[in-house]
Amino acid sequence: MGVTFSKVILLALVASARLAHAVTAEPVLTRDVEYGPDRLQRFDVYAPPGAQGAPIILMVHGGAWRIGDKTNRRVIDAKVAHWVPKGFVLISANNRLLPDADPFEQARDVANALAFAQTHAAEWGADGARVVLMGHSAGAHLVTLVATSQELRAIPKPWLATISLDTATFDVAETMRDRHYRFYDAAFGHDEAFWMRTSPLAQLTRDATPFLLVCSTRRR
Repeated sequence: MGVTFSKVILLALVASARLAHAVTAEPVLTRDVEYGPDRLQRFDVYAPPGAQGAPIILMVHGGAWRIGDKTNRRVIDAKVAHWVPKGFVLISANNRLLPDADPFEQARDVANALAFAQTHAAEWGADGARVVLMGHSAGAHLVTLVATSQELRAIPKPWLATISLDTATFDVAETMRDRHYRFYDAAFGHDEAFWMRTSPLAQLTRDATPFLLVCSTRRR
């Protein structure tokens, strides 16, 4: 039901964007918007020219919770090219990384970025009430954790849906008890209580934000 609802939300946002269906001009780019004091607590905003009340997609990059950047072309270019001409504002966010911030604190950064974007949406011609949160790989884990953790979900205002692209883990305890890459040890350590705190599946309740969970069978 959540997957279907998320698709309906995304289609409804496309239909309700207040701009012309095809915007051919270059996006209006606002770099390094500060949502916190750390140098990595920044995001870039790609807005259609003349945007008014546009829906938002907030994108979080992957990188094993240790590397990656909001400007990575493989993360952002295709999304900007696809969604901005349809009337969306695309936000690409950075967050603190290992070893300076563990995955829960990284997810807190994502929640704070979302809250800031909701509050300041009008500055970019967007509607803070119409936001889809999206992440890839480790970033997908972070957005699903924000959407499921009661503590983190309380930071932003309610948003419409969460899209998880090839999440690095949905059940952290299962991941850690099974065979896994060594970078998971650096991220989650050996404390089972921390595994549960950072596991979206362990936090999941019926009142969580609707999800669209995508798994690419072309990845190893």
